[in-house]
Amino acid sequence: DERVELRSTSTLPLASVASEEQQGSPEDSRGESALLRLAELAEEFDAEQVAADARSVAERVSEGRFYVACIGQFKRGKSSVLNALVSESVLPTGVVPVTTVPTIVRYGPHAAARVRFEAAAGRWTDIPVRTVDEYVSEEKNPENAKHVAGLEIFVPSPLLAAGMCFVDTPGLGSVFTGNTAATQAFIPHIDAALVVIGADPPLAGEELVLVEAVAQRVQDLIFTVNKADRTTDAERAAAVAFARKQLEKRLQHSVGPLFEVSAAEQLGHRGTGRDWDKLVAALKHLVEGSGRRLIPAACERGVEDRK
Repeated sequence: DERVELRSTSTLPLASVASEEQQGSPEDSRGESALLRLAELAEEFDAEQVAADARSVAERVSEGRFYVACIGQFKRGKSSVLNALVSESVLPTGVVPVTTVPTIVRYGPHAAARVRFEAAAGRWTDIPVRTVDEYVSEEKNPENAKHVAGLEIFVPSPLLAAGMCFVDTPGLGSVFTGNTAATQAFIPHIDAALVVIGADPPLAGEELVLVEAVAQRVQDLIFTVNKADRTTDAERAAAVAFARKQLEKRLQHSVGPLFEVSAAEQLGHRGTGRDWDKLVAALKHLVEGSGRRLIPAACERGVEDRK
């Protein structure tokens, strides 16, 4: 049996890969202590989910990690975009709605994965990376019938080495209403967002509602138009102009560039790359320019949301 049950996250070597520079500031340490005290109080009142959430935020603050959630309508190719960004196909993809559970992709010295169940009181279980789809895909875990509380995948991606973690979220608007609910429930944990939209179909109303909800909590949003290889230049230009107009009208401010990319081309090592390098540069800038701000902000939200 390749599964190994862990008594606590501190026994997992991969959970301690942050460098000294990634460790929190004194303010972060105070916030971490507040979260741990909150977890202790929650346990006293048998509020196990609140306790688990508080400890989870405290752990990632202490390690200098922050979450960039990949959000959007179902079948936008969000999982494929994340696979291309880390240069490994670790997230399941398919022609029908796939992702059913928010999945964390974080840095580790080698590929690995672990899962936590709702009834496991915070304990993690190691699993082979090749079995991730058994826990997060709609086909093998329909509407999260297995009660997965969390799943993390570790990859040796340089892009994630400084503490940024990607979150693959279930898509909006599919026939599986539980998937939309799962994404909406994860919003309080988001530190920044990578919004994946498309040209065909164009930006949907449900996507606008989600973007607005996320923008009320975080200020860093990066927008990308995936599957750029499937439309003509004219179609893509019209879709980008439409998306920009609707986003700026809804958010009441400029949204910056909308990067036109093709995750399929990137994974297949073909095409011109389009705006791929610009997308990666924007994510690196997020790490370099905003990472230190995002971590204490995550701590503050973690305390406020669980009071």
